[in-house]
Amino acid sequence: MTKTMNCAALIAGLLVSGASAVSAQTLTPQPDTGAFVSVALGGQPQRRSFGSNGTFTSFGETGRFEINQNVGAGFMFDVAGGYRFARHFGAGVSVWSVRSDSAISGAASIPDPVFFGRFTTVTPTPINDAKQTTLGINIMFMYTMPIGERFDLTVSLGPTIARTKLDVGVLNVASNSTNVTLSTESQSKTTAKAGNVGVDFTYRVNAMYSAGLFGRFAGGEADLPALAKAKVGGIQVGGILRYHF
Repeated sequence: MTKTMNCAALIAGLLVSGASAVSAQTLTPQPDTGAFVSVALGGQPQRRSFGSNGTFTSFGETGRFEINQNVGAGFMFDVAGGYRFARHFGAGVSVWSVRSDSAISGAASIPDPVFFGRFTTVTPTPINDAKQTTLGINIMFMYTMPIGERFDLTVSLGPTIARTKLDVGVLNVASNSTNVTLSTESQSKTTAKAGNVGVDFTYRVNAMYSAGLFGRFAGGEADLPALAKAKVGGIQVGGILRYHF
């Protein structure tokens, strides 16, 4: 997450520097209507945790296990295009991707092979290189409000389609043994039970380019085989560069 925030800070610094360099120039007004494209970089800062548990049979008794998994903050990349059909109103589509690291730990309570009712807790080697990747498509209806001569505030909202792929932890207990290992199983799901709402504040560098910052929520829920109502996407923040045709 520190790398993500440093990246966002660098982007913001470059945007401000570029804006300062042209602040003394005469601004040619940007068109009230027309097509545009944009590129955005940033992060998805929130972290999530979930777990599972179950039972198994070993040495003639029932043992228990549990798995805990944490999904960290992620890096986000977004490409969008759209059309402003009036001074304040427009519509567009964006495609975004978020990649997050995930850590998995677990433990098993294994029956003793000799004494009935006695259990030993075994903790396998944790996994720290699991991943979650999400690809989303936002359909956006946009309202833009000019602020002064050089700034624009844009609010957008609409539905989202997202596909997420998650490395889910699997705990393996060898039959009649104290050998316990952790592995991962890749699970994926596409969902339309998602939406997006956001705002961006941009500076008109010249007649074609605008640069600024954005914040939004884009995501929803997906039912994975091992995790019902898994959270997909979330709050996303970063820098944006927009080109007006």
